[in-house]
Amino acid sequence: MRIIWSDEAIESVDNTADYIENNFGVGRSIEFYNELQEQADLLVQFPKRGPIEEYLTGGNYEFRSLAIGELSRLIYRIDGETIRILYLWNTRRNPITLQKMFKR
Repeated sequence: MRIIWSDEAIESVDNTADYIENNFGVGRSIEFYNELQEQADLLVQFPKRGPIEEYLTGGNYEFRSLAIGELSRLIYRIDGETIRILYLWNTRRNPITLQKMFKR
């Protein structure tokens, strides 16, 4: 298995890390990045470890999500031998927005 990060995923991770750094300090931002990388690396060994994302069912793909910290979920899907990381979702946002992003 290999991991491919979408541009949207990279941008959402960077925006979240910037927010954490600006509001909670560099140390907490580094902890966030480390946890994110650790969880993403585990997906290579256990790609189905994240549950099917309840807000994204019924489409062409099986979207999964993985908790990162208390307020974020890494949205991804499995395509054969590739894990496509699509977005870092802030769980405080309205889930309808998440549905609109992926049900095009």
